[in-house]
Amino acid sequence: MVESLFAQPPVSADPVRVGDTVLALAPMGEAVSLGAFAGGGRAALVERVREAFGVDLPEQPRAVSTADGQVVFVWCGPTQWLAFAGPGGTAEGEGLMARLRACCGDVCALTSQSDSRTSLLLSGPQAREVAGRLVPVDLHDAVFEPGHVALTLAGHIPVILRQVARNPVTYEFLVFRSFAESLFHDLHVAMNGALS
Repeated sequence: MVESLFAQPPVSADPVRVGDTVLALAPMGEAVSLGAFAGGGRAALVERVREAFGVDLPEQPRAVSTADGQVVFVWCGPTQWLAFAGPGGTAEGEGLMARLRACCGDVCALTSQSDSRTSLLLSGPQAREVAGRLVPVDLHDAVFEPGHVALTLAGHIPVILRQVARNPVTYEFLVFRSFAESLFHDLHVAMNGALS
């Protein structure tokens, strides 16, 4: 007998709240990595993305959103970025990968990351303190603010940390799907005051 496989959420827990601070699994849309080809690929990629999406790819650990907020580009290295489209996709149902392939597929490597990443959102008045218990990054609002990105560890788990908002302070932890449950647990423990 053939068994059907059904997609399971990467985190089995519902959102958790400690005081006014909330940790939740965020809906994940389409994700694509962009790696510029050697030679003139980087310059061409930056120009093509500017023309097609109206944004400059970040040159340092930052994230930029398109004017309509539908696509976010996250810096991952000197010639590498991750692009994310919200769960609703991009305009007119056109997929992010198709848009990227059409505008810059000849100057960079494009790889779907949609099934490999999970997004966890930590939000509230204690979010900075909670995140600071796990990441070795200075999260003070004078040096790490909305749009800033860090490729770091949260405890022992590699993450891309992005500050999404200042009020309330909101961080997005982009983590490989297989580590999402463990990171969710560690963040929940940190919300309660200490790591086990």
